[in-house]
Amino acid sequence: MRPTVRAFAPLLLALAAGCAGGRPVLVASPLVGKPAEVAAPNLSGAEVRVSDARGTVRVVDFWATWCEPCREQLPALDRLSRAYVEQGLRVYAVAMDEDRSLVKAYLEATPVAFEVLWDKGGARHGERLDVQRLPTTLVLDRAGTVRFVHQGYVPRNAELLEEEVKTLLAEPVP
Repeated sequence: MRPTVRAFAPLLLALAAGCAGGRPVLVASPLVGKPAEVAAPNLSGAEVRVSDARGTVRVVDFWATWCEPCREQLPALDRLSRAYVEQGLRVYAVAMDEDRSLVKAYLEATPVAFEVLWDKGGARHGERLDVQRLPTTLVLDRAGTVRFVHQGYVPRNAELLEEEVKTLLAEPVP
């Protein structure tokens, strides 16, 4: 039996409230130091497992089209992806919108060079990965271990994220 939208209403309300404002935070998340299993369909419907990119540094951003800070961060993630893809960076944006067509339409107007996945309403990952506000960005090392977690976004965070990525890219491949 599939859960209804009503079943996820508390999570969606919490995410909407979390996106509403406030300063971004680099959090001491319980995820830091642990592997993060993220899998969801891409916008064509094919299942993508972030762990399949073992040996690369991965940035996994949870976002939604209705979240203003999320929309502000996507171009920064796109620049980061383009700048470091050859060195082994993979960026994934996991849209938590209810309607995949809204994500597709948004990305037609604002294309990005990285993989976009869809987790309808955050059903797969919202609670399990403690996504309390959007955007929430996980930075994984080459072994797939979460090293940094960011909640929220302001433009100056792009520099911090790039420094973290460069540090992890400089580490040896396991």
